[in-house]
Amino acid sequence: MKRGLALIFVGLAGILWASSGVAVQDFFSHSEKSPMELTNIRMCVAGLILIIMAARRKSFRLSIKKLNDSPKLWLDVAIYGVIGVMFMQFTYFAGISIGGAAATTVICYACPAMVVLWESCYHRRFPKLGEVLAVILAMSGVFLLVTGGNPTKLLVPMGCVVWSLLSGAAFAFSAIYPKHLFAKKIDPYFLTGVGMFIGGLSTFLLIDDWNWLPFLASDVLFDVSWIIIFGTIGAFLSFNAGLRFLTPEEASITATTEPAASVIISWIIFGTAFGLVESFGIILVLLAIVMPSIVKR
Repeated sequence: MKRGLALIFVGLAGILWASSGVAVQDFFSHSEKSPMELTNIRMCVAGLILIIMAARRKSFRLSIKKLNDSPKLWLDVAIYGVIGVMFMQFTYFAGISIGGAAATTVICYACPAMVVLWESCYHRRFPKLGEVLAVILAMSGVFLLVTGGNPTKLLVPMGCVVWSLLSGAAFAFSAIYPKHLFAKKIDPYFLTGVGMFIGGLSTFLLIDDWNWLPFLASDVLFDVSWIIIFGTIGAFLSFNAGLRFLTPEEASITATTEPAASVIISWIIFGTAFGLVESFGIILVLLAIVMPSIVKR
């Protein structure tokens, strides 16, 4: 029963993340605020709420003690929050502002291929069969989605492709970098909340207008609220609630819900449609996510 509920929770997290991407697309259609400004309010507010929610946990307080005992670890948390979480969110929003939620989300999921390549180079080993297939499928899928099979033309704006790939790289970084912190028993809730808040604070150095009042305008308030409450806090809590009872392979399979849901929701709300070749490319990216688990089984 726990495993079944865990699959539902992790799958729901992917749907919530996808819905936040669609809300971001709708936000940019009604607001002239920049991706960095949206990143600023999302990370500061969501990070602070997550910190407040997790502060009662014993592991949260122990994490603070461990960092205070080894102050250099605070720098690692800051690097994770700024280079990993903040940069990942900003580039994701920038991609959506140019090319839409569906294309950006699918292209971002080339990140498992990036993780495979990095791990292979770092550990000086040849990737496993499932990892090789994942890289091939991801690269082929993104190519078909972006070009429709014709390398002489782009169906997705180049800016969207670049920002989406950078977001995927940042996502890969945020998945790899904090492993040494987890090895030191740093609480994941602590790392996410504090890292997100620190990353949000860093964005104040990169924006000129610190005014949050435009985010409360009637035509964007629902989008902003959804992005923060459901697309960030709800998605994170749902994912962690399910991850406790799942293997990494099972979690990776449920991760396909985000790009798939993004395509479906974008089609329902914005009428975003893809041709046969581009749709096949999306399917290849989804297969790339689950291929290592399939081969392992």
